[in-house]
Amino acid sequence: MGKGQVELESFTTLGSARGLAGLAPAELGTPGAQELQRALERAKISNLDEVRAALTFAPSADRRGFAFVKPGCAEDGAELTVGGDALNVKLTGGENVNCATANYFLAVFTVDRDSIPATPKLSKMPR
Repeated sequence: MGKGQVELESFTTLGSARGLAGLAPAELGTPGAQELQRALERAKISNLDEVRAALTFAPSADRRGFAFVKPGCAEDGAELTVGGDALNVKLTGGENVNCATANYFLAVFTVDRDSIPATPKLSKMPR
């Protein structure tokens, strides 16, 4: 991918609340994003305002937005890669930290509309 095509718009720590495992990624502005927001509300996370702002972010017309909930430990960022028709997220930072309990993170990216397929596969695999 060329430089500037992928942008990390927000990276939010969700903590280790129950109900965060296995949440499906979603494209912003779709029913999937609304369902993701409802699932995070049900998980009773403490920073719901920040999460709502991230999930209701409206990318410009030439970009699409995607949200992923990923398990990790003490990461401080994320990268999105496009491989074929799939979008994959890898958490970054926080190396050499040992966590007793997984923490979850919400990563929201925007991508140039013409750089990805019309219906990309959103990876659900951890890290």
